Amino acid sequence: MAMTHDTALRLMNSTGDVKRFLIPGEEGYSDFWRRDKSPIESVELVKLLVAIRKLSTFIGRNVGEIVWSGMELDNALALDPTPIMGTYPVPAGKTDLMVGIMVQEAYKRVEWSERLREMFRLRVQPPTQYEYKFDMFFNVCESVYVDGLANSSVLGYYAEAARDWRIVKTLKSLIKPPTLSEMLHLWWRLAADRDPELYKQGHSDLTLGGLVMRGSLDQYYSKPMQTMNSIVPALRHDCPALSSVSDRCEFRLDLYEKLWREVLGHIRFWPGDRSDRFMMPDMGEDDELAQEEAEQAAVKATIVNYANLIEAALPQKNRDFTDQIKGNVANFENVARVEGNDIVMMARNRVDRHLLHQLQQVVRNATDRRNVFNRGLSSGKIHSRRLYRAHTTGAVFQQKKHEFDMRKNVVLLVDATGSMADPNQWDQAEMIYQTLFTAILEYTSNARLFAYNEVRNACRITELYRGGRMLTVLPRGRTASGEAIIATALNTRIPGKKTLLVHITDGASNWGCGVPDAIKYCKGNGVSLLTLGISCSLSSKQSLRDEYGSLVQFVDKTEQLPKLFGELIISEMRESRTSK
Repeated sequence: MAMTHDTALRLMNSTGDVKRFLIPGEEGYSDFWRRDKSPIESVELVKLLVAIRKLSTFIGRNVGEIVWSGMELDNALALDPTPIMGTYPVPAGKTDLMVGIMVQEAYKRVEWSERLREMFRLRVQPPTQYEYKFDMFFNVCESVYVDGLANSSVLGYYAEAARDWRIVKTLKSLIKPPTLSEMLHLWWRLAADRDPELYKQGHSDLTLGGLVMRGSLDQYYSKPMQTMNSIVPALRHDCPALSSVSDRCEFRLDLYEKLWREVLGHIRFWPGDRSDRFMMPDMGEDDELAQEEAEQAAVKATIVNYANLIEAALPQKNRDFTDQIKGNVANFENVARVEGNDIVMMARNRVDRHLLHQLQQVVRNATDRRNVFNRGLSSGKIHSRRLYRAHTTGAVFQQKKHEFDMRKNVVLLVDATGSMADPNQWDQAEMIYQTLFTAILEYTSNARLFAYNEVRNACRITELYRGGRMLTVLPRGRTASGEAIIATALNTRIPGKKTLLVHITDGASNWGCGVPDAIKYCKGNGVSLLTLGISCSLSSKQSLRDEYGSLVQFVDKTEQLPKLFGELIISEMRESRTSK
């Protein structure tokens, strides 16, 4: 590691090559996973938006499309990019902030916060002079709730970054206490902390803005904060435990109504903040607020200018194969929802070199050999038809090469469902499919590799080899083998070429339309289906035999793979010749 002239830290490998730059003061959690960046503003905004959209899938299906403010899309979740504009690539700390803002806003959508706001307003019917404080109260209560939801996972770290930023930003323009805004933000910082017991310690007489000491705050905020603390256990534990969104809304509605009436007695004559025109009518125009609005308008104008460019560069939404599959099976009423997926992780290199050599021999035996001549060379074997060049260029030689080609569209499909979740079993599966795919790739450059698992009640099909890199996914969920086979076959068809689909699994399908429909589809559409069973129990082997018949072989030991795969290939070649 070395310091550059611009104070960036160079992180170098053992050979002295710079792997990446680390800029002090701009560290963040996202630095561990975000690698696709750009120094060009419009391109970086696209790449960051794609990353944020991927993370949003871990929150819920009804988050909706996420866009930058200024991009026109109905019912989309619009994020204001003002905090991250100006430095590209966006530093990891600012990326954390934007991810945290997305997490908070996405959870509010999933939990119907806007609907709850209207229900709360109709029930309480706040007088005009309290409407500003009412909205502030509701916003902070919901913020505590959604931050608590985020704290149940790693997303809580990003929500914390957004929470701290919002609190500091709000309280930089404090007026003389007491104000409802300061009290609520003091409470938010304690009640939503990742330490669930922190709020019990109470307010410690700190001025949140960190600018100047303005006297003791305990005399103003101690009692109302004790009242606010009464709902924290219910918000953080009881409400999330309810299974229905509507039940959770009703629960919070009752909670907020009771708390509002209790808190109102303490804060009735407090201003909300400097923007509370009913309590602070003589504050006049706020220069800081006007400047902030001008900055947001400028950023929005920038996004509007980039909107078409950003939208054109964004990848298309994951493809849904469900309707296509229903049109190709008899058992269509039981078809599981099937979608494409592009959320992946870099895979470790698990290729077994000894096994690779054996598999290359097996694959080579299944290829067609053709002779390729390279003529007009200055060395090699004499080509009699080029002898007339002997006294001029001397290029009268040729070389004969043997090229091997499987002449088929070869696809590997890996079962990455919950039964593969054991780390040792998945490690073995990764070693087998990486080694086998590498052997096939030697003779079929357009071979492809996919995996399938279940995420949020959908069978997700993910490509695991892109741009020369092996990728991986997290094994999880039920096994919809029938849908996965058909979707992969549909997605990889090449006109004029037959497909060889090698399916690697550890057990029978337990969800969806089943394997018989998939086998029927493959036979009717020029797809040769072969199945390798790995780490199978006796009952799983029998279930797979019942499903696939002679199209399955079982790999009990890794060293058996070349022989068994060769038998499957030979069996498939014989069937192909018979069908001709």
